[in-house]
Amino acid sequence: MLKIFGTDGIRCKVNQEPMSPDTCLKIAKVAGYILSKKTNKKNRVVISKDTRLSGYLFEPLITSGFLSVGMDVVLVGPLPTPALPMLIKSLRADMGVMITASHNTYEYNGLKFFDSKGDKISKSLEKKIEEIIYDQKKYSFISTLKKESGKAFRLEDARGRYLEYLKSKLDEKIELKKLKIVLDCANGATYNVAPILFWELGYDLITINDRPNGRNINKKCGAVDIRELSKKVIEVKADIGFAFDGDGDRILAINEKGGEIDGDKIIALFAKNYLQNKKLNKKTVVTTVMSNLGLENYLREDLGIKLIRTKVGDINVISEMKKNSYILGGEQSGHIILGNYIKTGDGILAALKIAEILSSTGLKSSKLFDLYKSIPQTKINLAIKNELNNRLNNKINRIIKKYNTNSKNLRILIRKSGTEPLIRILVEGKISENVANISKTLDKEIKKILNDK
Repeated sequence: MLKIFGTDGIRCKVNQEPMSPDTCLKIAKVAGYILSKKTNKKNRVVISKDTRLSGYLFEPLITSGFLSVGMDVVLVGPLPTPALPMLIKSLRADMGVMITASHNTYEYNGLKFFDSKGDKISKSLEKKIEEIIYDQKKYSFISTLKKESGKAFRLEDARGRYLEYLKSKLDEKIELKKLKIVLDCANGATYNVAPILFWELGYDLITINDRPNGRNINKKCGAVDIRELSKKVIEVKADIGFAFDGDGDRILAINEKGGEIDGDKIIALFAKNYLQNKKLNKKTVVTTVMSNLGLENYLREDLGIKLIRTKVGDINVISEMKKNSYILGGEQSGHIILGNYIKTGDGILAALKIAEILSSTGLKSSKLFDLYKSIPQTKINLAIKNELNNRLNNKINRIIKKYNTNSKNLRILIRKSGTEPLIRILVEGKISENVANISKTLDKEIKKILNDK
């Protein structure tokens, strides 16, 4: 049975399974049916999307599926993913669906499902949806139900609601300086939100990659490629630059010298700030296995903060935070979860709070983020061009078992990506030469397996 849900919702290339029109219609029907069974009242679902071309295909399909089982649909158009949980609560909705493939290019799309509390739906519900879709008898029962159709309408002020929500999270005690800021919107869902917000707050603003055409989302820009932003920050002599990904739940930054500020450095800044302001619940931060050992050492040795690592994926970080009431977590890739404000990663909110700290300290951004020295780290992505058979899978698993280590001298992680057809390799160690050598060895060995027919 083909697995529909991955590590974070559903995602693959458009018109491939499970992101085919037929399967997406089935997913909406089944999800709507399961939800409708729990209550006699009329259910409501909010549907949002990013700016990729295939959103025009999947928005009406998903809408039709929910309408067919009697649910009302509220369409809010292109908005960042973190706006959806807020709108679900604001509209007293029972579910939300974000049509997005996050940081992937436009050839991909996907679905993220949220429950009435604004949380990602449970794994048990995902499994239940999959089981019904692949059970012809059960699905036929749902598809032939004589239900009165629901209604669909478009909410015109959704963006305004999200803007006001973000403004409400600002600290009124901090006087914002007229910083020069460059925003890279990745031609994605932040394009019609972030520039308006930062302009309204009085910042000296320059915006790039804010002209989505359906095909240029995440294309050599935004959080997946910060080179253009780095050049722009230096060119206009900006104080800082912020790069979002396609659906706006990730952020990376660039200091005034053009240097990259990754998610680890951003987490370190918030950890220090939260600790100073006595906001850091249980003196604990949650990240993934990908975070740099330099961050862990800084938190433990300089700040006395415990670091908990999870599997890769912001959903795993959020789950750990929720389970133990931690309020700060994130990923090196730029998911920053400020749990005292919102339950999910929000790139715009993180940028606003960084700008606040920058204003209150009066420091240059390069100095503000100069908190620790990163341990040398190499990351390699190897494309899986053909579907791996059992023999090749077993070979890769043997390599993973052989090399995956976690010691003081070297840390190696090899894994299959949960969002793209890639093998991801991370090598980290105190001696750059050792890191480079083992990286080359791993690259060669795994490429040999991937090219083996």
